[in-house]
Amino acid sequence: MDSAVHDRGFMGQGSPEHSTRHIRLVGGFLAFVFGMSLLFIVETDHQRRVEGAQAQNQAFADEGQRILGAQLLNLERAMNGIAADSASPDGTVPSDVAAELVRHIAGVAERRSELADLLLVDASGAPLTPGEGDPSLPRWFDATNPGHLRLGKLERRHGRWMLPLAVAAPGGNRVFARLRQEDLQDVVEHLPAGADAIAAITDRYGIVLARTGDVPDAIGQPAELLLRHAGAPGERVSGRIGGVERMIAVGQPEHYPLWVGVGVTTASVLGPWYRFTVLSALLYLLYCLGFGYMFRRLRVSDRAQQAYVSDLTSATTRLADAEQRFRLIFDKSPIPFWVYDTTTLVFLEVNEAAVRSYGYARDEFLAMRITDIRDAHDADELIRVVASVRAGDEGQPDRVWIHRRKDGSTLDVRLHAVSLDFAGHAARLVLAEDITDSLRTERALTYRATHDVITGLPNTEALVDYLDQGMGRDAWYEVVYVHLRGIDHVTDTFGLDAGRGVLRAVASRFGRLAGVRGMVAHRPGERFLVAITDPASHDATMSALLDAVTEPVAVNDALHTLDPQIGLARHPADGADAGQVIANAALAAHFKHVDDDPGKVQVYDRLMAQRSMERLTMASRMRQAIERGELTVHYQPIVDARDGQIRSLEALVRWPQADGGSIAPDAFIPLCEETGLIVPLGHWAFGTAARAHAALTAAGHGHLSIAVNVSAVQFRRTDVAAEVRSASLAHGLPSHALQVELTESSLMEPGYALAALTRLNEQGTRVSLDDFGTGFSSLSYLRDLPIDALKIDRSFIVGLGVDERAASICRSIITLARTLDMAVVAEGVERERQRSWLRDNGCDRIQGYFVKAAMPLNDLLAYLAAGQPNHLLT
Repeated sequence: MDSAVHDRGFMGQGSPEHSTRHIRLVGGFLAFVFGMSLLFIVETDHQRRVEGAQAQNQAFADEGQRILGAQLLNLERAMNGIAADSASPDGTVPSDVAAELVRHIAGVAERRSELADLLLVDASGAPLTPGEGDPSLPRWFDATNPGHLRLGKLERRHGRWMLPLAVAAPGGNRVFARLRQEDLQDVVEHLPAGADAIAAITDRYGIVLARTGDVPDAIGQPAELLLRHAGAPGERVSGRIGGVERMIAVGQPEHYPLWVGVGVTTASVLGPWYRFTVLSALLYLLYCLGFGYMFRRLRVSDRAQQAYVSDLTSATTRLADAEQRFRLIFDKSPIPFWVYDTTTLVFLEVNEAAVRSYGYARDEFLAMRITDIRDAHDADELIRVVASVRAGDEGQPDRVWIHRRKDGSTLDVRLHAVSLDFAGHAARLVLAEDITDSLRTERALTYRATHDVITGLPNTEALVDYLDQGMGRDAWYEVVYVHLRGIDHVTDTFGLDAGRGVLRAVASRFGRLAGVRGMVAHRPGERFLVAITDPASHDATMSALLDAVTEPVAVNDALHTLDPQIGLARHPADGADAGQVIANAALAAHFKHVDDDPGKVQVYDRLMAQRSMERLTMASRMRQAIERGELTVHYQPIVDARDGQIRSLEALVRWPQADGGSIAPDAFIPLCEETGLIVPLGHWAFGTAARAHAALTAAGHGHLSIAVNVSAVQFRRTDVAAEVRSASLAHGLPSHALQVELTESSLMEPGYALAALTRLNEQGTRVSLDDFGTGFSSLSYLRDLPIDALKIDRSFIVGLGVDERAASICRSIITLARTLDMAVVAEGVERERQRSWLRDNGCDRIQGYFVKAAMPLNDLLAYLAAGQPNHLLT
């Protein structure tokens, strides 16, 4: 500042005593303000650094806890699946189930490479299937909570650390496994906690199960000095790990007694704060020393009243020196400072940190108003705040303001200000704390908590919060639940990157539906949610949605069509809150019927819940029926259309009921396909058919082969050739004894179908294409695939002799089969005119009620022993 400003601002126009008092008052006040500002900044910086580090540690610990819980939950589901199929309720393993159980366990163990052992044991830990049991199992297995995974104590076996696991099985048995410690180690090693951080996992016995870094001696050791299992929410937990003081956070387990802890060195968190504190103290000390020197000189001046003029000049010089020192403190502070006039809003003084932070030169600053560095949207609010300051209010100290640099970029600041008189101006001394980075971190954490990382769309929790809190409990809205089946298949076929690319492409389409029409969210996997909040936009939104889900997606230069399942539910009619509405929309989506058009929207009604419960009940009963052998197989003869001689048999599964009735295959076969029960059902059907053929052979009818129906789901999920071969070998049957009947939908993946049918053909198993003419198979499939016979669907047979169009279709199928050197079988023959037409037009074989209804094995043996009815020989 120049001397004129100095004389006006600090010396004033009065007596030396008045000037001394004025300087003493202003200087002391500035010292107090400066000291309190620095103290506030230092304390605030310390608190934020500690809270930020602890929040980050807790986030990493919670993330590790979530990953660990997800891995253990997957193991629990796999082991519960084995438990469900393991044995009868009395704890024994039936002989006809043992081999399949061992294979099932082996299959799970092969998929779960993290498990060293997987077997069925009794309550004492003795093995019931191949593998090493655990005699200590009764000591750590808690049988009071069936179905949940129990964890034993870490043990060292064969030179490696293992963690025993077990779930309850029927009859008091246990499904037992040992988890390799390396899988737990992988969880902590992949936590992005930083180079100087340590992550570890401990169990309920206070033992270290895994720890980052190359410290194998730490595994299996007590963890008293490593981590504390729990602390009060928000508590700062610290301890010495490896001789270094660390700040520690521990994730709280939800289901399994394992704790994930993360510790970061206290020095790395507070090191910058210590340096900043020392610098601030030095600056304040320098100011105090300068100010003390000034007061010492002023006291000398007061004692020398006789030499007022000369002492006044000397005091002015000393005051200038002191002001120069203040300038040094003001200018060299690392935090932007400025002083502005509260009337004109013009900058009166700025320090070097403000020049560096905002990009303006000092002269430019002094020619500007404080409104020039504010966002235009804040102008009115700023004027209101300044007016309140002039009225004696200290403003809003915790408010975050947006400031604009010279280059146009913005920064978030929190202002700390105090009113003062500066060179005769009513002014404010302002300290601008830049919190841009900390706010960016907070916003990033908030975004990750409410959005899906891959798609960028809001997650389910964000949608629920928007509908329940933003819309209100009484608002009208619709939720559309979309399950795009096929994305997981793309991932399995082309890799994770391709699957994520498809997911992002679909998410981009859904994102365009948001805005005034509502909100779009993504659920884990292949599922999306669309909330429609305006009834007037329903039709346009649904039209755009259907376009989005039916448009093919590009994968590796090819277009793939996804299979959408769409359900819709409304609020408040279909649920009191958003969670219930979403659940009902999902339930409606899963009620897609076979004859529905692709992308048909299923609107929720209350009967769906009842039907869903009925289907779940039937699925449970079906599983029990398979396990308990309650199903039966009937056999229908297939005869030569010319001479009526029986050439083969078709095996048809029946489900008899206690009241003497039965459930039709049309009811339980699709249910088995949806629930995956079609695989054990198909295995049982092949075994039953093989036993039946052995009985036929013993009765002298070994030349009759038995055809077993294989659904498209079973065909894709299992090795049918291996199933046929295994059943034939188990009963000593020739290769022609069992045949396979497929539907046209089994051939929709020609590459897989060709490989599977080739294996069947090479081992001598004949294959028939059932219900021909009702599906979507290409004629090129018939040319290229090794198929032995076509079966004309009964819907074409019923019109023979009365409907020329039906006759033309049948004649074309017979001609096609002859051209491709395939046999032709007509099913559903019920009348003589149908049999006559088929025989006269070259059909090879027929079956149906006209020949004989399907019958149990004993009735079939009696029928064969008695000979055939005369009407088949005419």
